[in-house]
Amino acid sequence: MTHRPPRPRSSRAAVRDPQNLAAGLVLLGFAGLAWIASAGLEMGTLFVMGPGLVPRVLTLCLAAFGLFLCASAVVQDGMPVRLADFSAVLLIAALIAAAAAAGSLLPGGAVIGLPPAAFVFCLLYLVVMVALAVLCVRRSTWLDRSGLRGPVFVIGGVIAFALTVRSAGLLVSGPLLALISGAAAPDTRFGELVVFAIAVTLLSVGLFKYVLQLPVPALIIPGIVYL
Repeated sequence: MTHRPPRPRSSRAAVRDPQNLAAGLVLLGFAGLAWIASAGLEMGTLFVMGPGLVPRVLTLCLAAFGLFLCASAVVQDGMPVRLADFSAVLLIAALIAAAAAAGSLLPGGAVIGLPPAAFVFCLLYLVVMVALAVLCVRRSTWLDRSGLRGPVFVIGGVIAFALTVRSAGLLVSGPLLALISGAAAPDTRFGELVVFAIAVTLLSVGLFKYVLQLPVPALIIPGIVYL
């Protein structure tokens, strides 16, 4: 993405960096939703972690970073808010609305283990990511100007991880997360990204599977392998 120099603003303005303020408020909103969603999960302790410990810690980190951005918005000059800054949020909201509408028309029952609306959303999101990947290969300048590249690929990596970590294991979900989210950076080199994906995956398997002994599968091939 092309970076423009900050626009000078009056020192009397209460908000000197609207872009940081908007980003901080969005992060606080996501943190609030995540906290509510994980409210029913058991926290556990540091040594016997419950399913709610990691989500709560990550939520607090997200909220802290959001507060930091909001605070920085009143002490330093920055960029004005542009529509491109919210293009990814608007796109995902449109996909959610389309998936909810289409899911209501499908017959009841899970589709590959997902509710109909969730299945439609994942399918639409896959189409969007493939389209953006084609633009990446063609080195389209519009992709960087649109503000879609970073958020779409990062969230896509998280979705791919969530869909495969229980059904295929960390040895599949880990590389998918690293490779898909790594495409968010315009200067990513594929060879370096592959090495990073392999290293992080092996580290994750060693940490979560063998050191912490969490019930997370390393590799699942139905009827053949279960590690």
